[in-house]
Amino acid sequence: MASIYLYNEEKSIHDLTLITSFLAKENIAFGTFPLSGIAVDARKKEELTDTERQQVLDSHAQDSAAFQSLSGFRQDVVCFWPSFSHLDYVLSRFAPIHFHYENEYWYCFDGAACFTFLGNRGEKYRVTLEPGEYLRVPEGRWQWFELTESKYFKSMRFFYTSHSVPTYETPAEFLAEIVP
Repeated sequence: MASIYLYNEEKSIHDLTLITSFLAKENIAFGTFPLSGIAVDARKKEELTDTERQQVLDSHAQDSAAFQSLSGFRQDVVCFWPSFSHLDYVLSRFAPIHFHYENEYWYCFDGAACFTFLGNRGEKYRVTLEPGEYLRVPEGRWQWFELTESKYFKSMRFFYTSHSVPTYETPAEFLAEIVP
């Protein structure tokens, strides 16, 4: 079930329409997609082979097609699970606040993860992404990524760039106050 937590208001929202509307104002795409094309086995296994990862991508070729003609297009499948030997290291690369020089679309097909953003007007909000939901992390948007308590998450990712990263100026003092 979709959810967003607004830190400044100490408020959770679970209504898909409200979440989508709020994120659209922040230039963040959010929505749902059908899980029916993804093999049940890929959703039950912790680790996927390269062949299984490609099968997941192939099963959603229509989603991939929307990005393939865009500059810098790449795609992959990300899998996290509690016993993954390098989990802490990989998460440490996602956890500090950062931004990307490309757009990232995350299509969750198993587990859950949290994406926390700094908003256009100083807000801080966390979006929890669950199976059948997608989220676009825009170029230049200050954000960080964490797993939920289950430490289990699988997602297709699609990347592209517009080569015009907007810069969201965020003073260091402001970051120090709001970043965990």
